[in-house]
Amino acid sequence: MKRKGFWVTTGLLVVPVVIFYILNAGSQNFKTLPILGERIPPDGVSQMDTVYHTVTDFNGFDQKGRAFSQKDLTNSIYIANFFFASCKDVCPTMNRRLSKVYEKFKEFSEIEIVSFTVDPENDSFIVLDAYAGKFNANPAIWHFVKTTRDDLVKIGQSFLLPVSKEDKTIDHSQQFILVDKQKRIRGVYDSFSDADIKRLEEDIKVLLYEYHHPAK
Repeated sequence: MKRKGFWVTTGLLVVPVVIFYILNAGSQNFKTLPILGERIPPDGVSQMDTVYHTVTDFNGFDQKGRAFSQKDLTNSIYIANFFFASCKDVCPTMNRRLSKVYEKFKEFSEIEIVSFTVDPENDSFIVLDAYAGKFNANPAIWHFVKTTRDDLVKIGQSFLLPVSKEDKTIDHSQQFILVDKQKRIRGVYDSFSDADIKRLEEDIKVLLYEYHHPAK
């Protein structure tokens, strides 16, 4: 019992130190990430400043068939990407690489992942759940989301992706998109680039540091 108590106490002391090290790794030379997208004039003539582009609110369902929306990401930093389950080339590789990022940050409650299917007609909840299982995705952290075709177009546009309004299709590129707690896009990354994956991981740390050590 004494030995068990020793390890519990040691764990309580060591874990915070490890988390602090992870948060600060790559952040010694602290930088601020850019905010992507055009600045937009706000409504109202009394407001003279502009506001940053933000990702539109959305409503859909996750792989478990549960309602899921932007509100479920309140106070979260998240990575977004677009795929479809029957894709045989780009999507499996893209999501395998995303799963490695997921494994590194899954212990951080502030970090989530949202993968939007661009084939909502065929990607049923059963299909999405099975697909998520291939990556051992915890549904509380990594959400495989389907929405209506109309909403998907709006979502794609707000993520600054090429969208065809005519046939309501969206470019399911191999990009990962990093979104902060204010729904602003802070980075875009090529999932097939090792350098970009490393940059994504470093930028997540920078955002965590930014929220936990706000500039005075």
